[in-house]
Amino acid sequence: MRRFGLILFCLLILTSLRTSAGTYTLTDGTKIAGEPISQNDSGVIFKTDNDVDVPRVPWNNFTQDSLQLLLSKAKTPRERALIESLLDQLPQEKAQRKEIVVKPIDQPVRPTAGVGLTAIFGSPIGLFVLLVLYGANLFAAYEIAIYRRQPIPMVCGLAAIPFLGIFSPIFFIAMPSRVVLIDGQAPVEAPVRFQTTAPPTSAPPQDETPGEPRAVAASNPSYEAVANAPSLPQPIVFQRGDFSFNRRFFETKLAGFFRVVPGENERDMVIEIISGRGNFVGRRITRITPTELYLQVFRDNATADEMIPFVEILEVQLRHKDIV
Repeated sequence: MRRFGLILFCLLILTSLRTSAGTYTLTDGTKIAGEPISQNDSGVIFKTDNDVDVPRVPWNNFTQDSLQLLLSKAKTPRERALIESLLDQLPQEKAQRKEIVVKPIDQPVRPTAGVGLTAIFGSPIGLFVLLVLYGANLFAAYEIAIYRRQPIPMVCGLAAIPFLGIFSPIFFIAMPSRVVLIDGQAPVEAPVRFQTTAPPTSAPPQDETPGEPRAVAASNPSYEAVANAPSLPQPIVFQRGDFSFNRRFFETKLAGFFRVVPGENERDMVIEIISGRGNFVGRRITRITPTELYLQVFRDNATADEMIPFVEILEVQLRHKDIV
């Protein structure tokens, strides 16, 4: 009985050894049937079923399937780590797809109040734009009143009316320029031809050629008496609307009045500037900037420099110093 048990035990050991053996395929197609008994960095030594040791096989001769089989039969962590470094892709558990839950989207409620064209002016930006347009309308009314010689308070006052004031500048710009009467008499005509030098002593002809530049006669009644004097030249008048008063205008039309010592043509002439703040009479322009000029005026037997902005100038006259 004891002998039978020993024989059975030996059969079991042989069976286990045979089951641990396997077939390993090499890259050249060769197959090795046996059990790996030694593994290192150089390769693997196999023992076949006939108890014959196969020479060490290098790692680069094994296919990926053979390496997977060797990994499954690795006995130590070192062998397992060595084989895993040779595998192209380690077996991994298939990742489970996460379920995507689609939640319903709540649509926002659209506003029903305060919509339309009037809502534009309900925001700060809309109010700012409205204020800018309102100021631009008042400025346009101011410029049109000067150009058409209309009362500035009346034109600007009508333009200040909300919503209806936008038609005020359009109405006055469509009207002809207002003619100023002298002592309730007929409108003053412009009999003088525009000249930069002294005109002849004789009275200028009435039949001027259309299209030539003219100088408008002064609205001061004292000029009527001077007009008959043959020795004094007629005053030359530049009015706003016919000319743009800026730095270029004064440097080209009144270039001789910038000199400290006046020339022959400017020696007996004076400049009279009519502005919104009053009338200023002087003989020389001492300084000029892109927005204003400084006129040397006479005050209490002395001279002073008066600053006059270009936007306030309504009229510029060049006349003889003896004409009051």
